[in-house]
Amino acid sequence: MFRRREERRGRGRRALLALLVIVALADSATLAGAAVLHARRLERVSGTNAVTAPELVVERREGPFVAQVDYAALFSADGHQVSSEVSWDDDWFFQDSTTYNHDLAHTCAVLSAVANAESAYYQQGSSSPAYAEHAFAELGFEEVSTASYRYRSEVLDEVLGILDGTDVVAYTLATKHVRSSQTGEEKLLTVVVVRGSYGSEWLSNAKIEDATDEGGEGDHLGFTLAAEEIVADLEERASQEPGVERTYLFCGHSRGAAVATLLASYVDDGGAIASAESVRAYGFATPNCTSAADARDARYDNIFNVLNPSDVVTMLPPAQWGYQRYGTDVWLPKTDDGALTEGMRASYRASMGADCPVAPEDQATAEALVSGVTAHVSSLDELFSPAGLAALAQACIGVDAGQLLASHYPNTYIAWLDATSAEDLTFS
Repeated sequence: MFRRREERRGRGRRALLALLVIVALADSATLAGAAVLHARRLERVSGTNAVTAPELVVERREGPFVAQVDYAALFSADGHQVSSEVSWDDDWFFQDSTTYNHDLAHTCAVLSAVANAESAYYQQGSSSPAYAEHAFAELGFEEVSTASYRYRSEVLDEVLGILDGTDVVAYTLATKHVRSSQTGEEKLLTVVVVRGSYGSEWLSNAKIEDATDEGGEGDHLGFTLAAEEIVADLEERASQEPGVERTYLFCGHSRGAAVATLLASYVDDGGAIASAESVRAYGFATPNCTSAADARDARYDNIFNVLNPSDVVTMLPPAQWGYQRYGTDVWLPKTDDGALTEGMRASYRASMGADCPVAPEDQATAEALVSGVTAHVSSLDELFSPAGLAALAQACIGVDAGQLLASHYPNTYIAWLDATSAEDLTFS
C-alpha cells in the first residue's frame, strides 16, 4: 500500500513538473512572440528589413496596342503560367467617362488580378516576380509604385494588423502621359489598382456602419479608412505638381473594388484631386459599400461595378439592410446562358489550364444563403447577437464554401469579359 502511494506521489510530482514546464514554455513562447512583434514594429517605424520595390526600365507606348500580361492566380493548374491579353488606347481618357468601355473594363479586371498577385513579391525569400511593375511596363507607364505593399504582405505584419486593429490597404499607383490622337491634348493619367482582401484586411470588411446610423456618412467604415489613405497620397502628389491637367482611373476586385468606387465617389462629391469628368472607376465583384440614399445619382455615373449574378460577395452586406453600391451595376450573363457560358469556360481553361468550377445552381445557392439570414435577422447589429449568429450558422449548413466562392474569383470575371461584349451585359 505504501509503495503504491509513493508511486502515485511520484506520478503526481512528474505530472506537476510537466505542467510547470508546459506553462514555462508557453510563457517563453508568449514572451518570445511579443519580442518578435515589438521588433517588427520598430522595423516598420524605421523602414528597415522589408522587401524593396524593384527598379524597372520602361519605354513609353502610345495607344492603341495589345499587350500580354502575366500574373499568378488561385486555382490555376500546377506550374501553369497565367497570362491575359489586354488592350490599351490613350484615347480612352479623352472620351466620356460616364460611357461604359468594355475593353477598358477587361484591362482593369486583369490589372486587379495582378494587384492581388503582387503581394507574393513583398514576402521575404520569395522568388515571385513583381507582377504589377512588369504589367504596367508592358503598358508603357512611366512610373510604377507599389510601396504600400511593404509591411503589408508578410505573415508577421498581418498578425500585427490584427493585434493593433489597424486598417491598411495595398495598392499599385502608376502614371503615364496620355495624348489624344484627335486633338493632341495631353494629360497625366494616374491609375490606382487596389488589392483585394488580404490577411488581416478581412477583419476590415466587417467594419460596417449600420445603415440606420444617422450620425455616419453612410459609407462602409473599413473601406472608407482604406480609401482615405489613398486620397491622402494622391493629394500629396497633386500638390507637388500644381497646374498639371490630370485624369484618374481607379479599379480593383472585391474589397479593392469597394475602395476604388469610394475613391471615385469622393471626387464626384467635390474632392480636391480632380474634376468628376476626369475620373472613372471600374470595380469587379464589388460588395455593397454604402447606405447613402443618393448612391445612384447621376453624378456617380463614372463608376461601373461589374458583377457576376452568382457571386455571393456582391450580395453583401444585404440590400435588405439598406446597403447598395455607388454608380452603375453592370451584370455579367448567368452561368446557364448557352454559347456565352461555353465561351467563358473556354477562356477560363485557356488562361488557367483547368476547368472553370462554376455551376448554374451557384446563383440559387448564394441567394438562398442571403435570404436565409435576412429572413431572421433585420440588421447588422442583430447579426452579431446570439440569435443572429445562430441564423447565419443555420443558413450555412450544407453550403460548399469553395463552390460558392468560385463565382467570385478574379479569373472567373476575366473569362466572362473575354467571352462577352457590352451588348451581352445588363446595366442597372
